[in-house]
Amino acid sequence: MIDYIDITKHFENKVTINFAHLQLEATYNSGWKKYVLKGCTHLEVWINQQLSLVRIKGSIPYFFQGHNFIFCNKSFNEAIKYLNNILNYNFWDATVNAFEYGIIFEVPTKPSEYIQHHRERSQERLIFEEKPKDKGSFRWWKDKYVKLKMYDAGKNIIHKQGLSMKEIIKKEGWNPSLYYLKWEVHYTKPHLALNKGKAIKLADLVNPKWTKTLNENLLIQYQRLNPLKTIKPPLKKKDISTANILMLECVEYYINQGYSIKEIKKKLYKRIDTYTVLSERDKKARKRQISSITSKLNDSEISEWDLSELISNNSPQEHRQVT
Repeated sequence: MIDYIDITKHFENKVTINFAHLQLEATYNSGWKKYVLKGCTHLEVWINQQLSLVRIKGSIPYFFQGHNFIFCNKSFNEAIKYLNNILNYNFWDATVNAFEYGIIFEVPTKPSEYIQHHRERSQERLIFEEKPKDKGSFRWWKDKYVKLKMYDAGKNIIHKQGLSMKEIIKKEGWNPSLYYLKWEVHYTKPHLALNKGKAIKLADLVNPKWTKTLNENLLIQYQRLNPLKTIKPPLKKKDISTANILMLECVEYYINQGYSIKEIKKKLYKRIDTYTVLSERDKKARKRQISSITSKLNDSEISEWDLSELISNNSPQEHRQVT
């Protein structure tokens, strides 16, 4: 689903845009004038006569239907046709400066559990971002080309939508008693992230070839994150001593750094060997304790928080040409 877009088009000679539905909001010394176009929510329309440029920013689904719970290529196509008609201008060949592409899908437990059990892979050089007020229900990771967003889509609807819009979204399939997660890629430099430096046009975003590419990239970008593995909890009270709890926390941390339990045990043995105040007998005793505790720990082969299958299964399948 395409959400936010930022597009620019160069116009020749005099701009022929219909200003009847535009409301002037600000004028800048740089020559830019900021207008708003009212829909279910506003779009920003920026015009610079000196540079012969018009720029549009905003969420197309929010503008066109008031929410982004579901928004297929057909709806996007209709929204842009409406935009073209109301402004009396063709934006299909506009250059895409930035855009968002993502999916919303149902998950079996609270989305915050999934969100908080993901970390950036160290080799990906992603910068982690989170606002304390979101309380783990919204996080994102970014580099110079993309922002990777994961958030509680159901909570978003409950807190941001009015009663009438909630009823509309219910008809689209939303059930307030279920859990919904959104995974979204915000392309801040799409020409570099997706097209080897070549400009992307607005019409490309609903081209079947590009829809396939964007769906594939949803999973590729997700794989830059690490869904954390967990240690299966002990079943017997005698195995939940303070030492066991500390060891479980230590092992779980290192497993998510890529170590196996065997490698972690060796790492702890080496730590013991560095303590010169311990006799060989003391060292062997402590190693036996570590061996006894770690022998009872089992890590999950696949993280229960891994969203790969859900992302693959829920990627939009509808491919429609611009008409």
